[in-house]
Amino acid sequence: MKHTSKLRLLLCLPLTLLLFTKAESAIDFRKGSLEKIKETAGQEGKLYFVNFTASWCSPCKFMDDYTYTDPGLSYYVRQNYLATKVDIDAFDGVGYKQQYNIRSLPSILIFNSKGRLVGRYEESMSASKMISVLKQYDNPSNRIKTKPTYSRPPLAPKKKTTTRATPTKKVNTSPSGRTSPAKPKAKPIPQGKGLYRFEVTKQASSGYSVQIGVYGDYENVLRETAKFKNLFSEPIIVHIDKIRGKTVYRVMVGEFGAESQASRFTGTVKSKGLEGFVKDLSGLR
Repeated sequence: MKHTSKLRLLLCLPLTLLLFTKAESAIDFRKGSLEKIKETAGQEGKLYFVNFTASWCSPCKFMDDYTYTDPGLSYYVRQNYLATKVDIDAFDGVGYKQQYNIRSLPSILIFNSKGRLVGRYEESMSASKMISVLKQYDNPSNRIKTKPTYSRPPLAPKKKTTTRATPTKKVNTSPSGRTSPAKPKAKPIPQGKGLYRFEVTKQASSGYSVQIGVYGDYENVLRETAKFKNLFSEPIIVHIDKIRGKTVYRVMVGEFGAESQASRFTGTVKSKGLEGFVKDLSGLR
């Protein structure tokens, strides 16, 4: 009886080791938005790639089972890249699919550490081919570290306080001879939560713009549009839409009368480390 138990244990051990090794060798795909992946890649000085996929895609399933479980590929990606997946049927995936013009699955988009698109592959790949592809872009110019987009400035060192005599407050003399205390200095505008002036005007559905983001959270829209206003002198346009019962916000920059003008402006967008594509405003109501 003891021999039978030992035999069963020995037969199960190889299978257990195989499953453990496969799980350990699989690529660790990061969770979160592409904006967050881009920020992390910049801080770490790494490239990153995005695998666009769907549950019904058979070639995608092949890559999940065989390509992304390869130990050699997994080790290389862990050292040099960040990796993430986008399901085009998911809520955020619908917007990313449109933003990056995904036409077939699987699609693999490769970005440098600054978030610039450097490679696009619309095919399934073996592990060896994918390593070869990723190595093409693994060079110092694509691995430049960037500072965080939103960072709190370091606190200034506290100054030593010394006891001084309280100065006499200055007063203003009115024409009538009455005196009034000096006006206090204006307080600095608070950062973060607070009360702000927000102006909205209706945008005509005509002309062209350059779409640079799709968001499902209104808080992200406010934060990103504030950043874009500092980067561009052109107007920021937000289109509110419904996809599968959920609200989405398309953020665009610029208002152009001709498609060629908007197309030229995409070069300016890329120079700021962003990706964008021309959007016909006549189709947005």
